[in-house]
Amino acid sequence: MNWRTVMVRALAVSAVCVLAFRAVAVRSVGAVPEVVRITAQNNDLTAVDGIAPPGSTVQLWYRQRNFREGDGRGFSWCGWKNGGDAVQLGTAVTAPNGRWRLDDLENVSSVGLFPGVSTGGGCAGGVYTELLPRICNGTECTPWTTPTLHWLDVRRRDGQGQASASISGALHTALAAADGPNDGPEPSSVYDVDEDGIDTTLPGFEPGQRVTWKCGSGGTAICPSITIHDASTAIQADPEFPFILGTAQGHTAGGSVFAAASIDRNEDLGFAVNVNVRVKADLDLDVGCEKSSFFDFWPSL
Repeated sequence: MNWRTVMVRALAVSAVCVLAFRAVAVRSVGAVPEVVRITAQNNDLTAVDGIAPPGSTVQLWYRQRNFREGDGRGFSWCGWKNGGDAVQLGTAVTAPNGRWRLDDLENVSSVGLFPGVSTGGGCAGGVYTELLPRICNGTECTPWTTPTLHWLDVRRRDGQGQASASISGALHTALAAADGPNDGPEPSSVYDVDEDGIDTTLPGFEPGQRVTWKCGSGGTAICPSITIHDASTAIQADPEFPFILGTAQGHTAGGSVFAAASIDRNEDLGFAVNVNVRVKADLDLDVGCEKSSFFDFWPSL
């Protein structure tokens, strides 16, 4: 499996799909539940898939807060939503193959995963979400454990949109820079999404070690970057985001984190769209109906 930088082209797909989980386990299911896929449509959380012991009942909770995007010197946290108290989204019974799923979450609670505006350093420009699965037996519950987001930075330089970040405590983590859901109406050499994922359980890493994507020297990996480009023509629009987006994910047993930050695009667009994405923790896990990518952005239907 190639965990290095991958250019991906998200295709327009149906928003409704039937998941066909493979019974073959690629990695063992532990006693503590994990999140393996997050789905958002029109900026909001719609479904969460995970793994847990077969037959167990999984509770899914979440917490959110804002942040000011920036590097290790400029990043800062803003206040928690709901006073920092976690909110329960629902429960799911784990299937015999060790998979559980909660969907139609937009009808349970509106959980926006993406900034509504790009503020250039303000609190409204960054959204941080923790997804917290657990199994309870009476008063005893498995612990919540989340990776740590140290910082997330999005910037525009020389016609490039770049994302850099630092995360620790994650078994699987990934980062993406995007200015749209696909590369336009016609195939070209210009891609709208660049992503990089790292599995810290592989030889050469330490499980849960701090992973830092930097655009210059140092760090663990090279930062994702894309050419800022709108391929709209007089007769056909190219769906693009009205901002440059950076997204980071981190996953471990007992919890996952997802962070999104945006900055101004500084150009007129032929056609702007909301954000639809499937976020996958581990490319070796087949959860069906998806592209083999960490961040599968697709256009609005």
